[in-house]
Amino acid sequence: MPKEEQVFNVKLISEFEEKAKEEYIKVSDGSEVKILITKAPKDSFNGYTFLIIPGWGTIVPGWEEVLMEAIKDFNILYIESREKISFHPGKGKIKNDVNRLALDVKEIIEHLKIDQSKIVTVTSSFSTLTIADLLGTKKIIPALSVLIGPVYQFNMPPTTRYIFHFFPTFFFYLTKPIWRWWVKKYKSEDAVQYAKYMRVLEEADPKKWRAVTKRVCFTKVWDLYKQIEDNYVVVVGMEKDKMHAAELAKKIANTISDAKYLNMETNRATHSAELVKLIRDLMKKIPKS
Repeated sequence: MPKEEQVFNVKLISEFEEKAKEEYIKVSDGSEVKILITKAPKDSFNGYTFLIIPGWGTIVPGWEEVLMEAIKDFNILYIESREKISFHPGKGKIKNDVNRLALDVKEIIEHLKIDQSKIVTVTSSFSTLTIADLLGTKKIIPALSVLIGPVYQFNMPPTTRYIFHFFPTFFFYLTKPIWRWWVKKYKSEDAVQYAKYMRVLEEADPKKWRAVTKRVCFTKVWDLYKQIEDNYVVVVGMEKDKMHAAELAKKIANTISDAKYLNMETNRATHSAELVKLIRDLMKKIPKS
């Protein structure tokens, strides 16, 4: 069986989802955001919350290996952002911009009464726009922030950036072949990564994708990266990955005050247990309060 088909056959409910408690948190604009939370075993708990905000459209199984390694000694807070099928929009007109995405995270942390100084954030690609706002405007000041394949603007095929802004949701289905071709030709390091991205496309909610895309597709967060200070930030590059340019990651790392750049080579490595092991090593350097 081809690798693409093998990945598509992975069960939708991951082991982490089976272990986690699912909640919907009502935020200040009346919308409800889905979270998954787990508690570490008391005898191995390291005192920190592993807060992960996945990238655009990402499903839980894509982070399974990371989550099942982190669950050993971290409390975990997994937040599904507004383009996900799980999002319940509030009544009336809501504003799904980067600031609103960041407010969701801030309000969820406050609702759960989590100590910010004991949070390790992990963001990837699209969700690094959210952490740029969170850190740049000092909405939160976590112990450590790990940015994987960061971007300064939503990564989209050039023409699609404009098409999504003006066309109705049904146009998503017409443009799917463009997305498939673009991802396969330019953005996949191997068949497994390609299949993972294809699964995201198949499970996408075009109405929610459009609602968020219209607000964020032209947003650039360079100034927010420049405003980040007094934070322990590590930028992770993937120098063999086609979707996330390593040169851009290095440039963003150089933009953030005192940020450290590390190369994990591939997208698959950043979604493996090796990421959590790296984070544990980084935590040894967290300044003592």
